[in-house]
Amino acid sequence: MLSQQTIETVQSTIPLLAEHGQAITKNFYGKLFQAHPELKNIFNMNNQQDGEQSRALADAVFAYANNITNLEVLIPAVQKIAHKHTSLGVKPEHYPIVGKYLLEAIQDVLDLPKDHAALEAWAEAYGQLADVFTNTEEGLYQASEELDGGWRGFREFVIEDIIAETPEVKSFYLRPKDNGCLPLYKGGQYIGIKVSPEGSEFEQIRQYSLSGIPGSAQLRITIKSEVKGLVSNQLHQSTKGSELLVQAPAGVFNLDAQAKKHIFIAGGVGITPVMSMLYEALGQGIAPESILFIQCQRDEQHQICKDELALLHKVKGFGYKISYMDSDSGDNRGYLNAGILTKWLSENKFDTNGDTAVYFCGPKPFMSALNKCCIGLGFEESNIHYESFGPNAAI
Repeated sequence: MLSQQTIETVQSTIPLLAEHGQAITKNFYGKLFQAHPELKNIFNMNNQQDGEQSRALADAVFAYANNITNLEVLIPAVQKIAHKHTSLGVKPEHYPIVGKYLLEAIQDVLDLPKDHAALEAWAEAYGQLADVFTNTEEGLYQASEELDGGWRGFREFVIEDIIAETPEVKSFYLRPKDNGCLPLYKGGQYIGIKVSPEGSEFEQIRQYSLSGIPGSAQLRITIKSEVKGLVSNQLHQSTKGSELLVQAPAGVFNLDAQAKKHIFIAGGVGITPVMSMLYEALGQGIAPESILFIQCQRDEQHQICKDELALLHKVKGFGYKISYMDSDSGDNRGYLNAGILTKWLSENKFDTNGDTAVYFCGPKPFMSALNKCCIGLGFEESNIHYESFGPNAAI
């Protein structure tokens, strides 16, 4: 437990964190990687270049200070971040390293003497937060390990098959190299993939959503080849039989067990997590009339899992709508808006009450607009669920 004096001192720094938070975290990452370049084997350095990671960390530090007397509020965020950490293989010994350079960054940016009360308070507060994360993450590691077919750490997998979905997107079917069984993962979860790309000094880890059927003998990931995607391009150049290292499934973007109706909205390659959620919902026996799946793509040529979804819709009979940006052959052309969603909800006898959950994934501008739209239509925020690729960020 933190002392009242420590709590009050940390709270007194909130205005400074609001003003200088990103400068502190940018300074922190510079110090961290200079002293421990081996951590570049864990961190996604692309997120360092565009500032996403420093912004996300600044937001997290601010949220912790702002809720230091009511940490229960942070439990969902802690769970989400802890799942990301386990997919990267973060270990307890990493936390003292991070703490050292975070405190140094606070001292540098705020120009504080070494014995300043704020630094002492933040050292104590960081220790508490580190304990929360290490305990949460150890629980996740143990839970993954205890599942039938589960494991801890990186496990060797082989690419058994590769299917081209669109000119930019491929699906990869992965099986354990030891031919052992796999755990039953939750729809919406992801795995951490570690590879050693050509021309890269460091190993690279990325998280990719599982897009297949939970309970299958293989893990399927569906990946878009990004322009600056070091790992996605490495995988797109892989062949059958290529080996890679995989962390156990993780993630909290899952089906809402309290909901009776489910609306899935996918933007581009954001279809990957909601695809496995759709399979899980159907596998759980949720009535097809209680499911509405909306797919937003550029056009037919770039429609991911086009034939798979068409066949699944034909066999199962759930609600299915397609919105194309550059084609008239779907159910809508252009951006989704409140009028279109209202029409489709009405056609499928959906409403916005507490029994209906909405799930979406896609580019951040797409999700931000969709989030505002759903709130405007009357959905409660607690019934709106989304997954953001990359560092956690508000939409």
